[in-house]
Amino acid sequence: MNVDVAGGYFLTRPVPAPDYGEPGPLPETIRTVSGCLARLGFEFWWSEENAADAVDFGMAPDQIDDLVAWYLERFERDLGAPTVAFTTAVIRDFLNTFIADPDDLIILGCAVTSRDADRIIQSFPTPEDMGEYGVRTMLERRQPLEPGGAELGFEVLSYEYGLEHSWLCNRLEDDALAELGVSPNPRTGLLDSRHDATAVADWINEGSIGAEPGLWLPWLIVEYET
Repeated sequence: MNVDVAGGYFLTRPVPAPDYGEPGPLPETIRTVSGCLARLGFEFWWSEENAADAVDFGMAPDQIDDLVAWYLERFERDLGAPTVAFTTAVIRDFLNTFIADPDDLIILGCAVTSRDADRIIQSFPTPEDMGEYGVRTMLERRQPLEPGGAELGFEVLSYEYGLEHSWLCNRLEDDALAELGVSPNPRTGLLDSRHDATAVADWINEGSIGAEPGLWLPWLIVEYET
């Protein structure tokens, strides 16, 4: 059975939709796991320099040393490069330990079908001189998404060095509407059905649209309570 396989969990916040200077089909803010559009937590927080980014998530500056120690203890066990958490529990542990007021922070999980997980694993082996990316680690574990989340819809994302670009980066939603008759939900900015998201991913992978490199796939996006 082609069941969904979890690709990981991300700490982020809603971000403004890409602004191209004219009205489009997107809401004012969107939820995305693309680091091209959103600031994601845990981005290589194994050094004081990188961990300083956690201040943007509400952490006090004098906690940076403690955060580095916390991160290193959990890296490759509960966290993966560059921004992936392997459970929602480790994100909540970070929030409970370091963030007094989570404010608008959210936890997003993502998943692809087992068939698409195989495509990533086979197409992007771990380079000999580099560590494994956290999303790939999660896909190899063959775990379903944790229960208790709210399914938001599907985001079409590229995979090359981990999860990268969203199809919204270059306003492909306009071309998708013209070519495929597919448009994102105006309330969420996501696609409502896997069928539509797969059609968009296949269309981008054909190469005629000139999107960023990588394997484009439909990812289910789920939101969890912080």
